[in-house]
Amino acid sequence: MSIKIKLDYHSSEPLYSQAVLEIKRLVVSKRLKPGDKLPSIRVFAEQLQLNATTVRRIFDQLAKEGIVVQRHGSGVYVTEAHVPFSPEHVQKVMKRQADFYLVEGLHLGLHYDELVRIIESQYRILMTEK
Repeated sequence: MSIKIKLDYHSSEPLYSQAVLEIKRLVVSKRLKPGDKLPSIRVFAEQLQLNATTVRRIFDQLAKEGIVVQRHGSGVYVTEAHVPFSPEHVQKVMKRQADFYLVEGLHLGLHYDELVRIIESQYRILMTEK
């Protein structure tokens, strides 16, 4: 299976982090569905122009977050069931992400209303992607 992932090789954001986010994007937009098999480490490494160790790390992170399941000898699959997280964990993760987003936006000179518009716009785009 080939997955279309966009990585910005000139970004200061690590390629590893970009790939994890892009796979999550494919899952939440339902372009990757439960049970879908991801490419092998070797194939995915070639597609993304990354080394196999980095791809293994990407898959390990996604497994840790309950996005994929790794079946020894069979491959990596999108999980069938949503893995519930505690409300405390959700709050911790989202506060950290919100802090990053707010600091970056404010640093770039954006105002609160502009940041909210960007989030709303990106949400609409994400949910209508096919």
